[in-house]
Amino acid sequence: MKEKVFRKNLLWIYIVLIGAIPRVFRFLYPYAWFEDSAYLYHAFAYKSGLKPFIQTLTVHPPTLEYLLAFFYNIFGVSYRIAELLTGIVLFLSALLLFDSARRIFNNFVAIIVMLSFNLSSLLFRYHILEREVFTLFLSMFIFWMIIKLRKNLYTGILLGFISGIGFGIKFSGIFILFSILGYFLYQRNLRMLFFTIIGFIISTLPIWGYFLLKYKPHSYYQLILFHFHKGLGGNAWQRFLDLFIRDLNFLWILGGSGLALSLFIRNRLLIYPLILFLLYTIFFLFISSTYWPHNMIDLLFPLSLANGISFYYLYNFFKQPKKNIIPLIFISISGIIFISLGNANPRYYNGLGYIKRNEFKQVVDFIQKQTPDKLPIYAPHYIANESHRFKVVDYEELIGPYFMMLKIIEKKSESKDLYKKLDWYELVEKTLPLWRYDLNAMIKQRKVSCVVWDRISPEWSLMYNIDTLLENRYSFFSSAGYRIRFISPNYTVWLLE
Repeated sequence: MKEKVFRKNLLWIYIVLIGAIPRVFRFLYPYAWFEDSAYLYHAFAYKSGLKPFIQTLTVHPPTLEYLLAFFYNIFGVSYRIAELLTGIVLFLSALLLFDSARRIFNNFVAIIVMLSFNLSSLLFRYHILEREVFTLFLSMFIFWMIIKLRKNLYTGILLGFISGIGFGIKFSGIFILFSILGYFLYQRNLRMLFFTIIGFIISTLPIWGYFLLKYKPHSYYQLILFHFHKGLGGNAWQRFLDLFIRDLNFLWILGGSGLALSLFIRNRLLIYPLILFLLYTIFFLFISSTYWPHNMIDLLFPLSLANGISFYYLYNFFKQPKKNIIPLIFISISGIIFISLGNANPRYYNGLGYIKRNEFKQVVDFIQKQTPDKLPIYAPHYIANESHRFKVVDYEELIGPYFMMLKIIEKKSESKDLYKKLDWYELVEKTLPLWRYDLNAMIKQRKVSCVVWDRISPEWSLMYNIDTLLENRYSFFSSAGYRIRFISPNYTVWLLE
């Protein structure tokens, strides 16, 4: 008996280490990958008294930002707080996935599932703060509860309540609810379906109701209407190659066959992640006008499980070769196909770039020492957040298309169908004049304490590289009274004298 307990405890020690090591490694890695860093800045802004929707452009319910602002109030403003929070959430997600998989399969397959999840490049890339990391955790937590808890009133309400929180983090979190409902419909458990809907309403109404009512009409424009004015969507096949294949990369080699083979496993619990996968896939392939690598984070859960399913069939093949020869052939063919597709699109991000933390810290230290906190700065969101300075323009990637939408609402736009003809990047470029000339005027009027030029990559610095009025026009800054006072390999800081 003692030996059995010891082995069980030893297994969990190994599992904790497997879950923790990749997250600790990323936390200590000398480079950071800042993406969607507006969330960091908004948390600082709300902590400092600014209002969502009115003083920041807020296209998702700011639930996550207020959570981070809460931790900022306790531990201070730093991207490291968000990074630690994300690391903890991903660590817990890995443990939940292992425990769920071992209850369906066995410990060996569960370890494979956990490793597939934990080593995804997406989790190394989005290690600071991304909404999908939290909806991913909630969808996995719900799966774990479906497996472990009794099907009664309290469980149903709890499942719905948690899915409502996911919807309160990001609009696409609604797919978690639909997946639960689909699972209970498949089980013909209408009672649990009803309880889940009640729980969803209980958590959704306070979150969405509060923001929509308190900050109307801006909240309605930003949370709902804006998402219908983000330009044309891309070709579905190109999306599949550029997003699904590139960013989920090695998970497809066994995961592609595992998704199909899950239909032949008698365990009905797998219906929930399968529905989740189908909903996200249909939405981002065929419906959403924009698509980004972080949209794939939610698919890590079902696709990691699918890897486990393929390993499960491979494991059974060695035990009973004759009965499992057809799944083996199917897994082999599927693997070859997805490897070929991956080679056809060689662009691959390992997620370990792209900003030196020490260089970033030097820029922040300079801004904090050389600029007054009362004047705003013009800089990337992550620098403004870490410097504890307000930005003169918020969300450069979104503000042009948003202003265009407002003009359409006010019937002042001559190009009301522009968003139906251009993709997202074209739309951002076309709408630059709606805000960039105002920024230039503020610089000329010396209302900005410094301008940070980010030369890391045009892909991440779209708003800095696209406008020729400021690009390489040193006279523009010098005539306004700005001088270069800081230069590093990736940053130039123009300081107001």
